[in-house]
Formats: sequence, structure tokens, C-alpha cells
Amino acid sequence: MKKLLLLIPALALTACGQKSYTYEAFYDVEGTGKAEISLSVPGGHSYTETVDLPVKNRAMLANALGKITLRVTSDNQVTCRLRVEKEKEISTAGKETTCEYEITEDTDN
Repeated sequence: MKKLLLLIPALALTACGQKSYTYEAFYDVEGTGKAEISLSVPGGHSYTETVDLPVKNRAMLANALGKITLRVTSDNQVTCRLRVEKEKEISTAGKETTCEYEITEDTDN
């Protein structure tokens, strides 16, 4: 029994380590037709692609502090939505629109 009591404080201290800087993010693009999507994520990941709309619940990982930027260009009106972990959703609309979220020390994951 004494050995078990000694392990519990050690496990509790291990769980209180440094904060993780890995964040899950999701985006949607609503509209019709095709759109060019450019995505830049902290940690060095970025790409551009042409997609058929709508795009629903695409996931990504950000591995560092910094800005997630989602740019959408279309011949039609589109709405982009960006969600990062437990934070408030960002939403913008237009034929050319950008959703951005800055991941900081205070971002809840």
C-alpha cells in the first residue's frame, strides 16, 4: 500500500508538464462551383489546391504558435469557417475571403 501512495504524486507531477503546442483545427468552405484554397499552418505546412464546393470539416494540425491562414478565391460567393480547438469559430464571406486565427500561449487546447 505504501508503494502505491508514493507513485500517485509522481504521476500527478508528470501530468502537469509543459503545455502542448499541437492544435487541431478544422475548416469548411460553403458555396457552389470551384474554389482555390490556400492554407498556411504554423509549423511550416502550406499548400494551395482547387476544390469542388462545398468542403466540409477538413482537419489539420498546427505544431507551433503562429497564424493559421485560410484564403479562398472563387467566381461565386463563398463562406469560410475556421475552428481551432475550443476557441470561437472565425467566419468570413465573399468571392475572395480570408479566415485567420493566431495561436498564442493563451489558446486553449
